[in-house]
Amino acid sequence: MTTHITIGISACLFGQNTRYDGGHRLEQGLLDLVAGNVVLMPLCPEAECGLGIPREPMQLEGNPENPKLLTMATRQDLTDRMRIWIGQRLNRLAGEAVGGLILKARSPSCGMRVPVHGPWTGENAYSLGLFARACRQRFPTLPIADEEELRDPATLAAFLKRAADHAQNTREDQR
Repeated sequence: MTTHITIGISACLFGQNTRYDGGHRLEQGLLDLVAGNVVLMPLCPEAECGLGIPREPMQLEGNPENPKLLTMATRQDLTDRMRIWIGQRLNRLAGEAVGGLILKARSPSCGMRVPVHGPWTGENAYSLGLFARACRQRFPTLPIADEEELRDPATLAAFLKRAADHAQNTREDQR
């Protein structure tokens, strides 16, 4: 009997209407490629921390090493609210034997390379989204990729292999 790998996926990529505009960014091609090989576990930091759907667009601002999450029109600082939720979610994630994460590119919470706005030196400033950064810090060996990276078949195959290895190691550590 084959043990399926559980992979967390941004809910909008899974087709759930969780984006700021109330829509989704279904990645049917990616879902079709992994079907039968993995169990997908949708998650959405913004919706799960209670920001609502739809909601005001947000962006990262300030120091790229420690950016703030601010709404664009009303300038609400949602950083602490998001970090509290992230801490709680990562505690649950630690017990779920997740093999990897597929996150939404350029999202201020999930992106792997997100523009950071504000006054600083340098031409371009980028950061990991708040959730992606926290996952990297808490689970440094957890395979994490965005949907754009995984459109390349070789990258997807390598990601799935790393996720299977990580899931196996996690199951062995939990015994």
